[in-house]
Amino acid sequence: MYRDEDQYVNQLLRESEKLFHYDLEIETDRITALKERAEELISSHGNVARLILARVACLAKDEATMRRHHYAILETNPDDSSSFRDYSESLRKMGYYSQARETSRRAHELAPANSELLRTLVKNCVISGYFQASWRYLDLAIKANARVMTREYNFLSQAVHFFKDSGVSDLELERVQHIAMAVLRLEELTPIGVLRSPAVHMEFLHGPPPLAGEATNEHRLFLMWGIQTAVRGDHLGILNERLYQAISRSQLDPRILSFVKIRFFNRTREGMMSTGFNY
Repeated sequence: MYRDEDQYVNQLLRESEKLFHYDLEIETDRITALKERAEELISSHGNVARLILARVACLAKDEATMRRHHYAILETNPDDSSSFRDYSESLRKMGYYSQARETSRRAHELAPANSELLRTLVKNCVISGYFQASWRYLDLAIKANARVMTREYNFLSQAVHFFKDSGVSDLELERVQHIAMAVLRLEELTPIGVLRSPAVHMEFLHGPPPLAGEATNEHRLFLMWGIQTAVRGDHLGILNERLYQAISRSQLDPRILSFVKIRFFNRTREGMMSTGFNY
């Protein structure tokens, strides 16, 4: 079927990319088969096989194995920007958004003229709560002729000014997503998402008008920050209640919740991909 082993390896790599980036629901048998085939190639195609195995481990929610394979790749390619990019993708897939941001920052440092790495760094900054930092990298991305959608530019411009005017820092917003991810991990869950159905969706919404006798709130505009999970129905409601309880018990300044509403959701509602920010 294959002219040579390299063709076979490339086919496996493409299969891992399809599972990783495009398939929202994955059969266990497909992951197992890909894992077994990649393991046979470690001795002959080390880092390619390890990348496939890292992706498989990520999809199987096996964090330790995922990290082990990426570490092995980075040990042999410490100056390769694509190796750090690949690791950042696995970290993001498992909900380690701050680590994904710092890993993609390292990829950018190794290849500062690479516009796609800059674009990825911008998005990792956003989903980890680093809006002010993302704006600086977005400027560099535009200067590097990166593909930046007008909708994303407008959203980020609004977010940067909104949080700056509201006095909410990147560190405070990062803390919000840390709490959300901690709640998911306690349930042994991770965010789910692929290119057609994002793991993170953000958009600005207006709150309800003030009640009779209530003072007008100039901050009625707020950021809706959604994180997609496999949970649905009553369990989803319970999960969001636990999230709100965790936030209320935290040391976060309560005023932040006037500007940000974070929640878990299941599946992309109709029209979501055409609004706000998605990744």
